[in-house]
Order: sequence, then C-alpha cells, then structure tokens
Amino acid sequence: MRDTSFPKSAPRREFRLTLDGDMNRYVWMINNEPIGPENDILIRECEVIRFIMINRTMMHHPMHLHGHFFRVINGLGNRAPLKHTVGVEPMSTTVIEFMAEEPGDWFFHCHLLYHMMSGMARVVEYEGFTPAPETQAVREKIYDKSTPWFFYGNADILSSQTQGTITFSDPLNVLRLRWEAGWDGTEGTAWESDLTHGRYLNRFTTVFAGVYAEGMNSTREDESLIAGIRYLLPGNFASQVWIDDDGEARFMIDRGLMLTPRLGIFGEAEYDTLEKWSYQAGMRYALTQYVSATALWDSRYGVGAGFTIRF
Repeated sequence: MRDTSFPKSAPRREFRLTLDGDMNRYVWMINNEPIGPENDILIRECEVIRFIMINRTMMHHPMHLHGHFFRVINGLGNRAPLKHTVGVEPMSTTVIEFMAEEPGDWFFHCHLLYHMMSGMARVVEYEGFTPAPETQAVREKIYDKSTPWFFYGNADILSSQTQGTITFSDPLNVLRLRWEAGWDGTEGTAWESDLTHGRYLNRFTTVFAGVYAEGMNSTREDESLIAGIRYLLPGNFASQVWIDDDGEARFMIDRGLMLTPRLGIFGEAEYDTLEKWSYQAGMRYALTQYVSATALWDSRYGVGAGFTIRF
C-alpha cells in the first residue's frame, strides 16, 4: 500500500453530515433535509475536504462521490485506502477526505438509488466555478420538487366502530386526518376527529398543530385548537401528547408487532384529562396487500370484527 496522505500545508475544511431517514414514512435525507440548492456543499480548489458521515438510521448507506477518489480514515494513517464509494454502517460514523483538485459541480449521494431519489444527496460545488451553458440549462432538474407529496392511509371498518387516518405528506410536512366513531347500541354513535399539520424534525420527533372535534350522531358537541408532539419511544412505541385551547391534555401510546409475515397484534392506551383512561387491543391477519381481517376490543365500545383497508 502506498502513501495516500495529502500535504500538511494544504488548507483544510470539515463538514459534518448526518445520514437521516425514516423507514415508516420512507424519506431519506442528509442533515435532516432533502437535496436542494440551498444545501449545496461549497468547497474551494486546493483544499483538503473532510466529510464526517454519521449514520443515524438502521440502514446501510453506500455513499458515492463523483469526480474524486477519497481517503477512508480507518486507522491506517498515511496508507488509508482510496475509494469513490464507502459503506456507512447503521448507527456508525465514517470519515473520508479528498483533495479538491477537480473544479466543477459533483454529485454526492447514497448509491441505494431509491434513497438518492428521495433526497439523500448533495451537490459538491467549487466556489467560483461556472458550469457550461448547456449544464446550467438542466442543472435545476437535480432539485426538482414538483412531486414530493404522497398520499396514504388506513381504515378499520368493524362491527363495533370505525377508525383510521388519512395522510398527505412530503419529506418535512405531514397533513393528517384522524377519525374514530363507535356505537354500543344504547346512546347512538359517538365520534371524534382531528386534522393536523405536522413538521418533521427527525425520525423520532414531529411537532403539530390543528383542530379537534367530537360529537354524538350528527351533532358536533365540542371543538378546539390543539398543539402537541409525536415522539417515537424506545422499543418502537409511538407516543403523542397534545394540549388544547381550554388547557385540557391528551396522551396516547401505541405499538404494533408482527408475529408472522401475515399475523400481527396491536394495542393502544390513551389518557384524557376529562375522560381519563381508555384502551384498545386487537389483531390483524393480512388477506392481501391492501386488506386485513381485524378483531378489536375497545374499552368503550366492546368487541368488534371486520376489515382493515390500506391505501
């Protein structure tokens, strides 16, 4: 192995790059932001550039730099290997460095192309470099965000109740409609729903605000403004807490667990400062990609069975 070190007299610049993502929403980013012209990595010719890549996901990311070979800082000192792609393992840190001696605009991205396409990429841009006119004419297509929004949801249609969510989101914004309606055969149909706009901070944390309403049958009995936070707890327990404009609060925690490729169980606990505790527990068996048979016990509406539709 030969000496791959760079002159000690060369100026140096360092960039800290976190590799972020969310398998549930399937978004992938660098420094918690998708690719965009405001996120270009600006460097100068003849500098030694060091990237400190911190993988905060549970996926491998083979990170590839166009136009350069880089040294992988792996404890071999002056004989660090030269590569153009390096795998960054889950929950680990990998450091690379290269000499900026190829003026231009160069793509830096995860080589799992579906990660790249959802935002885990950057343009490495030399300061003072002017691309050719034909390159400038198409350069903005790299940052095309014309179709970043996705629509998905699920609905439980059961003998005792119906509940579900409809979500419309891009990598950083989450519009969500949630509803729940149940009947016990005595007082009619009790229902509640909330419509919120959430801002994705990282794979663990989303802050949100919106409006909540509840009622009986076709009568709306209460509505309020709400604001809160969704947080992913250890063990993949999803939690949510909000406070409304009357000062009342609600806390929810839920967890699903697949027992086999088709059979899963789930549960939820909810505390409301007005109505106190309520609970759910159930199981689903996947019949197709979009439909499951579902059985559910709810502390308010009893036992019900039916189907879950995913879309």
